[in-house]
Amino acid sequence: MELTGDERVVALYVSDMPDRFRASSVDKSQVAAWIVQGAERIGLEELRREAAFFYGHRLLEMSRVVPVDVQARHEQRFPKARRLEKAESLAAATKMPTWMPMTPQAMARNSAAEVEGGCPCRGTRSIKLGRAFSLICPVHGRATAHQNRAGVAL
Repeated sequence: MELTGDERVVALYVSDMPDRFRASSVDKSQVAAWIVQGAERIGLEELRREAAFFYGHRLLEMSRVVPVDVQARHEQRFPKARRLEKAESLAAATKMPTWMPMTPQAMARNSAAEVEGGCPCRGTRSIKLGRAFSLICPVHGRATAHQNRAGVAL
């Protein structure tokens, strides 16, 4: 199945994967079956949408700029934090080249990120951190940052 890592996380989370189990006690075929089940359960379009919100939240969280409303939506979408951690761990393991490597199509979507609700940058690609400081938006300013690193004039 052509899924990104975050799409696999969401698929595992919504599947019948048990909340508690030892990862070493589950074989690869069972994990793959849960991923397929989760993807089929919510459909590819919704899976991709939720994965983009998941990744957008992660980027904001890593920069410590998650707005309260975005955090609330994330917790509504993923109310079981431990289950989400387990899904992330299993999804990461599936990306190993010897297991279920990502296809070129999935790699092309792999950095899709969105913010459900109001992004702290408000579309400006920059988040003000007081009067004199600002931060490039980790969600919307990434393309600009990548262009600047590559030496492309904006």
